[in-house]
Order: sequence, then C-alpha cells, then structure tokens
Amino acid sequence: MMMYNKKILSRVTTPHGEVQLQQVLDHGDSDLPVYEIIFNGVFLMASYNMRSEKELARHAIDPLVNGASSLSILMGGLGMGYTLRAALDYEKVTRVDVVEIENHIIDWARTYFAGHNGRALSDPRVCLIRGDVRDYVTAAGVRYDAIMIDVDNGPKRLSRNENRDLYEKPLMKTIKNMLNDGGVFTLWSAHRCDAFQARLDDIFDAADIVTVADWDRRGNRTDYFIYRGRRG
Repeated sequence: MMMYNKKILSRVTTPHGEVQLQQVLDHGDSDLPVYEIIFNGVFLMASYNMRSEKELARHAIDPLVNGASSLSILMGGLGMGYTLRAALDYEKVTRVDVVEIENHIIDWARTYFAGHNGRALSDPRVCLIRGDVRDYVTAAGVRYDAIMIDVDNGPKRLSRNENRDLYEKPLMKTIKNMLNDGGVFTLWSAHRCDAFQARLDDIFDAADIVTVADWDRRGNRTDYFIYRGRRG
C-alpha cells in the first residue's frame, strides 16, 4: 500500500478478522474528514469513493421508479452509508433492509461517517440486520424490488474467503428469486470479472455492466464497475 499520512482511529479483531478505521491527514480537497476502512489487511472502502457507491443504488432504482408506488430494498454491506443515503433519497423507497456483519462498521456509520451519509441510519425506513448477507439471502424468504451487494472489492478480491460462494451460481440464483418481477440486482466491484458476468448472463433475464468514474485519494480518476441483473 502506498505510504501517506494517516491516523489510525480504531483497529479491532473480530470473529471475522481485523477491521481498521483510519483517517487520511493529507487530503486537502474535502470539507469533511477523509476515512478509509481496511479489512483483514485488504483496502475495503474510502469516503472519497462516494460517487461509485451512490451509483450502485441509482443503477438499481432508476429503472424502477416510474412503474412503482413504493419500493423495498435489500442492501448487503453498509460501508460508510453512501449507498444507503442514495437509496433513501428516493421518495418511493419505503423500506431498506441493511445486512452488515461488523458491529464496528455500524458504530462508525453512526459516528465518524454520519456527516458523510446524512445520518442515514436514523431514517425510520431503515431496518438494520446484524449478520452475514450470505446467511440472510439463504434463509430470509422475503422479496424485494432491488438488491444491492457491496461486501468486497468484487468477485476477484475478497475481504473474507467465506464470501467466495456469494458470487457463485447457487446464491446468485437465490438472489434472483428474491426479486419481485422486474426487480434489479446490482453489485459493486473494483475490477472486471468476465466469469462473474457470464454467470449473471446465464441467471438473469437481462444483465449488463456499468463503468463508473470515481477518484482515488490523490484525485486521480479510477474506474469502478457495477454489475447489474434484472428479473423479468
């Protein structure tokens, strides 16, 4: 990892590994503190990746808003709350179930990241579920209009080895079956993965990949990818 000025705010060992919150001290282009989360030694997310995190929600919800009176959302992974904030900004969204495995990330979203996400967890439409999204989608028996997943850097770079089966066909089929007719699935990734795209093509009635420009901590453009599948 590139060396730069940072302050470690918290480093904790959990049953799932080590999670670390750090503040970037030499980022002069933001009115708010700049944060990064490291999970099991893997760079997981940063507050300067706001645009691509919000686009994860928009590319799921925009195709749905014209034909719906209300929308229910499942979100796997809370992160810094940008995706949640973007979903809540749609008036037709009436419920967002957020599944997050780490209590510390939940606490940070309420404290350090509250200014970044507009105190999204205080919205009464949010139901916070502490747990593994893999377990939730297997057992929930609930249907949604949109499902968004962002728990790794994508299928090719996992924060936990246990997440590998989240990107395989059995769970992808389960996720499709959790969608209402016309529902949309989106997944954030730092990399392209042709094998994963091929799985979506096989499982969903329509699938594509969207390239979203965002920026790194030095202000350089970086492309991220949103995989999308639709039922019906």
